[in-house]
Amino acid sequence: MNKFFYSTFLILILISTLAFRISEKKSANVIPSETITTLDDKPINSKSIIKKGRPTLLVFWATCCAPCKKELSSISKIYKEWKNKTGIEVVAISVDLPQYVNEVKPFIEANNWNFKVYLDVKRNLMKAMNAYSTPHTFLIDKKGEIIWEKQGFVNGDETLIYKKILEVIKH
Repeated sequence: MNKFFYSTFLILILISTLAFRISEKKSANVIPSETITTLDDKPINSKSIIKKGRPTLLVFWATCCAPCKKELSSISKIYKEWKNKTGIEVVAISVDLPQYVNEVKPFIEANNWNFKVYLDVKRNLMKAMNAYSTPHTFLIDKKGEIIWEKQGFVNGDETLIYKKILEVIKH
């Protein structure tokens, strides 16, 4: 009886592990096609914000998220250097709720962020990319494929992000 129980238990663990790994995989490793908006409220297709031939760092963020603001402010300070050395494009996508969306543009201007910022008020792109918290950062290679992602931010993560960018441009 113990052998039967033990064998059944191991099989269930194996099946659960395989099912979890299969569910982790994304159906596509490219940015999905969703409508987002510019800061001037003009609709744009999410696929058009990724420039083929250049790596892109895409970050979902919100004005109420302290780690988001830290991450993007840290990146903003070194973005020019990153871009000159690697060609990286940084794209920040605000997922602020409609009642707070008017705070996004003044916040960006006050912090002198020098990268593209778009709005995903309905969070359709965020959901399509299986990002359920902010900040959620995706690294997209020159072919437009998502090759790395991370959730959250702590001081020093910008070093990790830069290392990943360097790995991408070498391939």
